[in-house]
Amino acid sequence: MTFDGIFFRRLAALGLACAASPSGLAAAEPAGIEFFENHIRPLLVQNCYKCHSQKAGKAKGDLQLDTRAGLLKGGEVGPAIVPGNPKASLLIQAVSYDNGDLQMPPKTKLPQASIDKLIQWVAMGAPDPRDGKTADITDKDAFDIAERKSEHWAWQPVRRDIQPPSVESVGGVDWANTAVDRFILAKLQAAELSPSVRATRRTLLRRLHFDLIGLPPTPEEVEVFVNDTSQNAYETLVERLLASPHFGERWGQHWLDLVRFAETRGHEADYPIPEAYRYRNYVVRALNADVPYDNFVVEHIAGDLVESPRIDPATRCNESAQGAGFWHLGEATHSPVDIRGDECNRVHNQIDVYSKAFLGLTVGCARCHDHKFDAISTRDYYALAGYLQSSGYHLKDVSDPVAQDSAYNKLAGLRADSEAGLLNEFASSVQTKVSRLADYLPIAAEIVRNIPEGRDA
Repeated sequence: MTFDGIFFRRLAALGLACAASPSGLAAAEPAGIEFFENHIRPLLVQNCYKCHSQKAGKAKGDLQLDTRAGLLKGGEVGPAIVPGNPKASLLIQAVSYDNGDLQMPPKTKLPQASIDKLIQWVAMGAPDPRDGKTADITDKDAFDIAERKSEHWAWQPVRRDIQPPSVESVGGVDWANTAVDRFILAKLQAAELSPSVRATRRTLLRRLHFDLIGLPPTPEEVEVFVNDTSQNAYETLVERLLASPHFGERWGQHWLDLVRFAETRGHEADYPIPEAYRYRNYVVRALNADVPYDNFVVEHIAGDLVESPRIDPATRCNESAQGAGFWHLGEATHSPVDIRGDECNRVHNQIDVYSKAFLGLTVGCARCHDHKFDAISTRDYYALAGYLQSSGYHLKDVSDPVAQDSAYNKLAGLRADSEAGLLNEFASSVQTKVSRLADYLPIAAEIVRNIPEGRDA
């Protein structure tokens, strides 16, 4: 083997070793950090910190679990975790009670759901943002949520005083045809980069097709666009693609990802969610109908309460009510052991989806503490949770409201027509019974007189 071959093999081995080292594992993955904050940190605080933290004084077994470094270093018997390998992690062995000499917590085993969360966390690489040492928080260090909110970009008023760079300021380059182009060109120039060359008409056509409808153009469509020399050829193409039913299908999938759409509950038997497909079709139709975004949001949050619902002209269905179905399309456990805990987790999932999709904020973090990044208080979280817990789940008839009203009116007419006859028949029957009451009373009295002593009538 040549020197170069040996060198590169060793370099590759070194790279793999670095990739597998605990210090580089999953530390900065946003989804992993969120999982840690929602499930692992509360679990450690509640069950472990009393004996295994800096505040505990002399940590038992010389094991500190309140920092990432402490977890990786471990205690007297070795590292607490091996990121990516739950079976080799002493922490998992201890909480699972697999080792008779190592069982934590010592008095009561953790619920299996908590153990499963720890196993899942270690398997995903044990993401943990707790770099450095813990520190006691004094009053002067207390988090000021109002101050944080005043600084956070999401709570700032919209600025309308930002003007696009002038043509002269960007050098009058022909590439910048619009204000958006000039913004982009200014940033490129600041980074000492040059714009890409103009795409060919064939390339432009393919990009538009894949961007807007997710499908490639046919050979015939390519030839038509390439040979179209009219000034509005581009605009005509864009309008045609926007009018395609595939536009809603292409972009609807992104929205369905945002709201975590699924047609099953995602637990054990993975049972189906009734009528879930209606919400999917609703999203596709809304995008194809170019429904204003503010209407779209209202329909999602409380579409079943809209006084004048939006009606689909083709199906005559109540579209507004179907938007609210997104609240109940999340993951759920069937036959939960802890019913209250399961309800809290369902509501938490609803809050998490709603806040990320519509607010662009991670409100879910405020379940356990005031959210220091997005400036959301725990009070706000539980106010929103109360709103959801006071709402119920039920299936709603979304067929044509006009047809529903027509059927209701027909039934009401039938009732009105038959009501008088029914009342007369009832009155006649009662009158007959009343007229014979005098015959029944003496017989009833005779029966009572003949009841043996000590027995009830």
